[in-house]
Amino acid sequence: MNKIAMSKSQVLRNCVWGGLCIAILASSIGVMRFLIMNGPKATTAEPVEKIVTVMTEPAIISAIQIHLKSQGEVNPRHRTQLMAQVGGKLSHVSESFRPGITFKGPTVEAEGELLLQVEKGDYEAAVAAANATLAEARLALTMEEAKRTQAVRDWDKIRKGQQPTELVRRVPQIRSAEARIRAAEAGLEKALQDLKRTEIRAPYDCRIERTYVDVGATVVPGVPLVELVSLGPVEIRLPLSLEDYGYLEREDGVLKGRVVVSGEIGGETVEWIGEIMRSEEIVERSTRSINVVAEFGGDGEGVPPIGMFVQASIQGKTISDAVRIPRSGVVDRDKVLLVENGRLAIRPAKVLWTESSHVIVRGGDGDGEIPGGATVVTTPPSPLVQNTRVREELAKAGSEGDSAGGGESAE
Repeated sequence: MNKIAMSKSQVLRNCVWGGLCIAILASSIGVMRFLIMNGPKATTAEPVEKIVTVMTEPAIISAIQIHLKSQGEVNPRHRTQLMAQVGGKLSHVSESFRPGITFKGPTVEAEGELLLQVEKGDYEAAVAAANATLAEARLALTMEEAKRTQAVRDWDKIRKGQQPTELVRRVPQIRSAEARIRAAEAGLEKALQDLKRTEIRAPYDCRIERTYVDVGATVVPGVPLVELVSLGPVEIRLPLSLEDYGYLEREDGVLKGRVVVSGEIGGETVEWIGEIMRSEEIVERSTRSINVVAEFGGDGEGVPPIGMFVQASIQGKTISDAVRIPRSGVVDRDKVLLVENGRLAIRPAKVLWTESSHVIVRGGDGDGEIPGGATVVTTPPSPLVQNTRVREELAKAGSEGDSAGGGESAE
């Protein structure tokens, strides 16, 4: 009986606790629903789209001439190292035999100016000896001819009607005498040449760059005496990349083009104008470039100093249907920023040439081309997102230096 009474009491207690839990849960749900239904409501509104102010300029299609950049050192057209061809002591050195002094070269009327003179006594004696040898050879020939005449006369007396032999006519002796005359003449010519070579004269209008000897020095054949550089036109070797080389102008297969070089002299920038004369047509292995040679002073104008390092601008081809765009208006190397219907458009473009401050792209309505009159963005907004709403502001002329900054955002 006691076990049955305890079982009923346990069941009653469980029922009471279950009812309390259900009542608490129901009251919590009711309170939550009351708060949800009677709580404050949040206001709703459409999101405001930001408008970015950008600087723009119109795309103008035109013919644009390419200018190639290079640099090089000024060199003379001719540089010569004179060497002694005969040996001896220097008996005369020009008073102007100093670096930087100019000398006149040979003309139709006169020889080039005398620079150095080797003692010529020995060479004059050699000329006299050669003359004597030649006189003796000519005398020997005359005597042989006289002997031939006498021998032929004697032959006719003894053997009338028969032809005299070569020995009778002294043909071998006469040939030997003639050969000795030719050898003596060659010896005389060499002696005269050696005598002439004792005088070292200017081979062309030149300036002395460096000297190696002075008064009283003894020289031997093959020893350098002086280094000369030519006056007048100068040349500059200008290296170009293979891509730049393809933009040079050509006429009938020959390179041409105006070249302007500049350099600093006395704190001022000085310019000289020249022309491309030729291409070396050889790709240098170390730099993978080709050298073209420009000449300056061919028309008698002034030339840059020899040895000066200059910057060069070479007039290249003219590209038709091209658009020049500021570099700030190009992103990812080949994408141009445009404004279309008040929104930012990122358009791929075919880049033809890159300058220091601008990029030249193909103009037109096809793929990779920029239409004429299109609005080009020169101040990219940040972040750069396609279809961003923008407000246009026309860039002022010459404001490229200000176009590198980001756009200004406004509500």
